[in-house]
Order: sequence, then C-alpha cells, then structure tokens
Amino acid sequence: MITVQEVISDPDFVAPHLYTILRSIDTYIAGGVESVVTRIPMVGPVQQSSNKEIQMIPEGDRVGEMKSFWSTIPIFITRGNSPVPSTHGEVPQGGGVTYVLSFAPLGGQITLTLNGVGLTPGIDYVLNDAVITMLIATDGGALYASWPVTAWVQPSNSDILEYDGEQYRVLQRYHDDGGGYWKAIATRLRAA
Repeated sequence: MITVQEVISDPDFVAPHLYTILRSIDTYIAGGVESVVTRIPMVGPVQQSSNKEIQMIPEGDRVGEMKSFWSTIPIFITRGNSPVPSTHGEVPQGGGVTYVLSFAPLGGQITLTLNGVGLTPGIDYVLNDAVITMLIATDGGALYASWPVTAWVQPSNSDILEYDGEQYRVLQRYHDDGGGYWKAIATRLRAA
C-alpha cells in the first residue's frame, strides 16, 4: 500500500520543489515587542490550487494566483490575537554529530529536517534535553529543528511562503492523519 506521504517525498512520483516558510511571531526583545521572522526551508510538491479548493476559501481569487503546497512535516498558521498553539523553530548550533538547541523542548520531541527533508528520531538522530546527536552524516546540510509551543500572536502575524521568486499568504491549512501529509492553500502576494 502506498501512502500520500511516500508519494510526496519520492522524486520518482513527484518532482520536489523548494519553498520557504517565513514564520513571523511577535517577541519581547530589549523591553519592547518586535516581530521576528524565521526562515524554514521546505521540500514538497507545489501545484495550482484546484477549483474545489478555491471555492472553499471565501477570499480565494479566480485568476490562478492560488497554489497548494504539500509537506510531510507540519505547516502551521500563526494568526490570532491571544496565546495560540504555534511552533518554535531554530537552526541547531554545532557541527559533526553534536548540535545544541537554545532550550530543551517541552515533551522532549522535535521535528528535525535536513535540507527540508524530515528525519526520524532514533534512526537519524537522538534528542537528550537540548542536545541532538546525529546518527547519520549531515555533510554540512541545512539542519532545522521545530517543536510545538504556545505563542502570543497579533492579527498581523501570519505564515508567508516564498516560492519561485513570489510570496504567498497561507489562507488554509489541512492535515491528513491517514495520508501523513500537510497541505497549505496560499494566495500570491507579490514578488519576493
């Protein structure tokens, strides 16, 4: 049996596309509130949104400016005006086989990617408090760790996707537990 997750990550089925999530969260820095943007590299299929997807979104345009971004790792939306479930992400510091996070994730679990591809705990790496020990060679690739947190966000905060020189605002996000994938429906904003 083939799952959607296998199809998304297998270049024999779907040509992978590189895109970047620009996650913006307001944070207290030096006594004031600043919006901090984190760049999260992603790999997955990107396609024109279907007519059905466009019709499901009230603000969806009808001129082909909406795309569907697929991923095997979580895509979050951080809009609201209160503490909301969100995600913290960072580039672990270190090299070789040992990397360190800025703090230990609650629950002791992270989503770790190497060059935008999800790694498996216990097979590719081991997490002990804030220390990541790699069980595979990273060869200087782009390592990125994320995990769930509660964040205070303002209405202006949102996840923006960059793809092919354009920026897209995420309008809706879907998750399929059975298929093991996330899909974001986004509308084009402007050239990056």
